[in-house]
Amino acid sequence: MKYYEAYENRYKTYHDQEKMAWAGDRPSYILSDLFEKYIKDKKVANIFEIGCGEGQNAIYLMQKGYNIDATDVSKEAINWCKKVALEKHLDPNKFFVLDALDSNLRKKYDLICSISTLHMLVLDEDRKKFLDFVYDHLAEDGLAIITIMGDGIEERNNSDITKSFNIVERVANGKAVSVAQTSCRIVNWKTFFKEISNSNLVVESHFVTNEISGFSSSMIVVLKRAN
Repeated sequence: MKYYEAYENRYKTYHDQEKMAWAGDRPSYILSDLFEKYIKDKKVANIFEIGCGEGQNAIYLMQKGYNIDATDVSKEAINWCKKVALEKHLDPNKFFVLDALDSNLRKKYDLICSISTLHMLVLDEDRKKFLDFVYDHLAEDGLAIITIMGDGIEERNNSDITKSFNIVERVANGKAVSVAQTSCRIVNWKTFFKEISNSNLVVESHFVTNEISGFSSSMIVVLKRAN
């Protein structure tokens, strides 16, 4: 398995033991504001989420009337999303497994969003593949909203990907649980902008917020295709 698939083990362990979502069920409400700002007609806009995890953001936005295809590399996470969607009378088939580093959907979207996923990719080549996927699947006038952990200043990469899947103790929902170790790489604005440019994307706007659920500080960019 690839190092960034360690969340499959983490989700499965937590779901089996605790019978609840690892990341909780509170969405990042700031996304609603961004969607209202950038999507002119929610009824016709095709939206794609990369790395939806347990679906708290996608479910929330679906309930507000947005048409979203939501994906994650973790089969366990997608099964959880389908279960929650059914409970809330939403279409479970809008959730499906996908590895954005090794896939091509042959489809373009008006908006692509990825919330707190890219920082889990450590290797330069993997981060490039991720952003290339975004470029390849954006409509000509489409936009992408991407959030990553960080304050725009600090850079940090303490992840040893050879230790992915090792069992470590983490706290979720106020309780310590033994789960698989996962990866994380923090970049600053200079590095992030360079990565974005190298994938032929340009920044429409960017800012730092504390409104992304689960993180004290997150960087948000709104991107479009350079050409």
